[in-house]
Amino acid sequence: MKKEVKPDFMWHLNDAIISFQITIVTTINKAGQVNAAPFGLVFPFCSSESNPQMLLCSNNVWHTSQNIEETGEFVINYAPFSLKEKVVQAGLMFSEGVNEIEKTGLTPLPALTVKPPRIEECFQHIECRLNRIIRPSEQQNNFIGDVLSISTNQELLEKGNEEMLKAADPLFLFGIEITTMQGNYARIGETTTYAPPSLDAE
Repeated sequence: MKKEVKPDFMWHLNDAIISFQITIVTTINKAGQVNAAPFGLVFPFCSSESNPQMLLCSNNVWHTSQNIEETGEFVINYAPFSLKEKVVQAGLMFSEGVNEIEKTGLTPLPALTVKPPRIEECFQHIECRLNRIIRPSEQQNNFIGDVLSISTNQELLEKGNEEMLKAADPLFLFGIEITTMQGNYARIGETTTYAPPSLDAE
């Protein structure tokens, strides 16, 4: 039996069963002040190797959104499950100009191609320069970023796909209680490999 669900406020987190890999996006403002905030609506936008692009969805009143519009650069840092508490702390509504990397005790790492820093404790980093902005609603900015550099912990690259994923131990969000901001977090459990059977396609 199936039941239709009507999209309500924050429907993508609470009305639909969708999990989001959590990242910490770093930006700078015109004054060069660093901002870091957690984001789950981050996905590949163009998969072409000649034009790799990422999509970052943000509320337009957030510092991240304002900084990208001002300076045109951002770094997507992929957080492991062990950073759960620091990720949540970085998501607090700090005043403009507050450096959340410092506030949470994380470690800044210079980026390879842009001014916003990477975060040492994260296992992967995608450096982007703004290509364009899509505004699907009055509140939302969808930033399309050209991928300039991808860097990953070297020890992960020496493993097979399953071992790599388990060692990276990515952090996922799959729901949130909006009144208390208590999130539902998860990590990778069972993994397997499977190849399709050899059948003649008709």
